[in-house]
Amino acid sequence: MPFSILGLGTVVVDHQVRLQLLPEPDTKAEVLSDCYQVGGPVPTSLALLSRFGAETSFIGKWSTDEWGEMIELDLSRSGVSTGSALVSPAVRSGFAHVWVEAETGRRSIAAYRGSHLVESEELEGVNWAAYQALHLDGWSTEAAIEAAQQMKAAGGRISVDLGSPKPNLETLVGSVDWVNCPLRLLETLYPGEDIEKAGRRLIEMGASEVTVTNGDAGAWLIGVGGMKYQRAFSIQAVDTNGAGDVFSGAMIYGAFKEWGPERRLRFASAAAALKCCAVGNREALPTLKQVESFLLEEN
Repeated sequence: MPFSILGLGTVVVDHQVRLQLLPEPDTKAEVLSDCYQVGGPVPTSLALLSRFGAETSFIGKWSTDEWGEMIELDLSRSGVSTGSALVSPAVRSGFAHVWVEAETGRRSIAAYRGSHLVESEELEGVNWAAYQALHLDGWSTEAAIEAAQQMKAAGGRISVDLGSPKPNLETLVGSVDWVNCPLRLLETLYPGEDIEKAGRRLIEMGASEVTVTNGDAGAWLIGVGGMKYQRAFSIQAVDTNGAGDVFSGAMIYGAFKEWGPERRLRFASAAAALKCCAVGNREALPTLKQVESFLLEEN
């Protein structure tokens, strides 16, 4: 029986541009190709989970403009319900410029997250008992905290994918079960501390488990059993944009399968690696069978 998960967070339309090399300041670079796609940490995680068989729903805020129409169409095609989304002509939809380096798959992003945050009172009609889990990115922080507290009261699991410092961080982290973040965030929050010590700072706030990603340097999981490390799989990366979002979605899937920490970490790392092997926020999402086959080959 599939599990049901609700996501709340940022959604944007990406204008992704592929370049031979990321340009230095005050220089120009030729565009190899470009496309428009829908992005955002939570929507991409949900799209992956939908592909893996979960029932997914998303709460975000966007306009009735061209970008808003693209967002709705993408989420619908990805199997993500938007019945509780907040759509209004009075707001401006989010967008991002994403530059991807063709040789390495590295990317640089300039993002506008939309003109209006989701407000806590806009969550009053949500039936929290209809979901087994909640996934956040920490934006609309007060609404995220409210949603986490409501989901916890309903007996669900809560995760947050933190890409940058957020206001009221201690309350936010204290409201969730699992935190995922890139190493650069830990280094920003706790400069000079090693990975395990910095990760345990977040556990001291109330989270049960923390995962830390660092691209081709691998990933770490910090929890009650100590710290686990998973090396990055050897691949030819062509687009790393969204890899962390896929990692988060795959970790959530593993949690609902009741897998142990090493298996979850390995599975999520494999899913993220496969995403990097192709271009796109949706087209490059692996299927469950592809991840399983990849892991068998690696074994």
